[in-house]
Amino acid sequence: MPLYAVCPVCSKTIEIERLPKLVCSDCGGRFGYSELQSKHLIVDERTEKKEINAAKDYFLNGEFTSALEHFNRALLANANSYAAKYFSLLCDIYLHDADEAKAADTVSGKPYDVIAAIVDMIRQSLAMLARSNAAVSDKLAFITAMLSETKVLIIERLGTRDEMFKNNIDEYRKQSISDLSKLLELFKIDPEQIMSFAPGVVSALSALVDCAIKICYKAVQTVMSGDDIITPNDDDYKALSALCNELCFFGHSLNPYFDSSPYSPSFIQNYNYNKKVLTKVKEFENKNKSNAKKNVIADIKGYEALLAECDKALKFTYLSCYRSMCSRQVAQHAQLFYDGFELVYKLLLPRVASVDKKQVDIHAVKYADMAERCDMLTRFLVDSYELDESIGSGLHEYYENLYDIVSTYYLPEIDRLAKGKDRNNMQYQKLLYECACSCAPALKKYVDFSAETDKVRVKLVKICRDSTEEFLLHSGMSIDDIEQSNFYRPLLKISNALVEEDNE
Repeated sequence: MPLYAVCPVCSKTIEIERLPKLVCSDCGGRFGYSELQSKHLIVDERTEKKEINAAKDYFLNGEFTSALEHFNRALLANANSYAAKYFSLLCDIYLHDADEAKAADTVSGKPYDVIAAIVDMIRQSLAMLARSNAAVSDKLAFITAMLSETKVLIIERLGTRDEMFKNNIDEYRKQSISDLSKLLELFKIDPEQIMSFAPGVVSALSALVDCAIKICYKAVQTVMSGDDIITPNDDDYKALSALCNELCFFGHSLNPYFDSSPYSPSFIQNYNYNKKVLTKVKEFENKNKSNAKKNVIADIKGYEALLAECDKALKFTYLSCYRSMCSRQVAQHAQLFYDGFELVYKLLLPRVASVDKKQVDIHAVKYADMAERCDMLTRFLVDSYELDESIGSGLHEYYENLYDIVSTYYLPEIDRLAKGKDRNNMQYQKLLYECACSCAPALKKYVDFSAETDKVRVKLVKICRDSTEEFLLHSGMSIDDIEQSNFYRPLLKISNALVEEDNE
């Protein structure tokens, strides 16, 4: 019966004879039989087998402390007992993850990192496996069994944070980034060492990739908690995107037919919130139906409060579209785009409030809000055009509604004041400025999308230009005065946008 020992120089298992002087057949290192005895490097296969069998009985009964003792004895019998090494580290993980030991590592005092421990366990076991004299078939069987078991542990670990996701999504993102960064080290192990060519290994690693990518998509999504919209900060977004890209790359290395397109965050919360808000809008419009033909709103306070909800729904929708990682040319985004259009068009229109039977007040959208919403609208239009080429008709309808309001309420009042004696009064200036701001979404600087020529858009551009030029000519304010004015300063940006419009 051959005798085996672990080389004290290269740590590999080699066959030896009982001689005073020995040479390692692998590395050429020189040592003696007595040295191997003193360092407990001679393999005692009988004791190793006996201790492993005893340990597994305890392990299967959940008695991890006793099992660990016997696995360690097996390691004393064979310093390259990869099975004993794997199970001893696995026992340690189970013991630390138990309720009474979950808080911290007893050595460092720091929180015990289960994912890091699992990856380290796999690395150490593979390193010992490479040093053993195990046959290829035995190595493959061990690696497949090890990954099949650790796969379950990792997936359970990553999937047990639903409550944290609901109650503290920032912490969920932080822990997910930490865990996935550690897990990524598993996928960087030498493919030959982990035998990633074998079907059983591919299956286990693919399941881990699948789980990890889903965690990335879940962690990066925007959610609403109470009245707050919580979206990942730039650092978290970049970290999760980078992790996802690396995971997808590894998925492709395992399977050339790997496809990341089916992955998507859950937009259900966003869909439901939009539905609730848009239902309120329809209910309000039904109550205001008698004034709708004149574009007049009877209950302006109620409508402004409703528009605040629309604004929140729009921001939620925009963040869901542009702070998630799935392609925007997929069905999951289609409904978000349609909701986004409905919301943004309402938010960009000036509001005409009924004061009494003969008088109305016009409430223009603030420039900063207008510019932000136009940027959202442009991105919605460009990215959804591949999904639905008819979206240009919605933009045209918005321009028609805008022109109707501007031509019915702004222009007559501007003409009336222009003909009067108080042409330079504050009311006239304010009307010109608000009219220019209201028409600015017709400029390509703000909404850079033109599936086809729109004559109404051209009319709005002319009104915007006329209002801007009239203000600059007759307000009595110099360029410096306008630049120093918190209220009128945006008119210079609109003026520059008009110059760009002329140059195209």
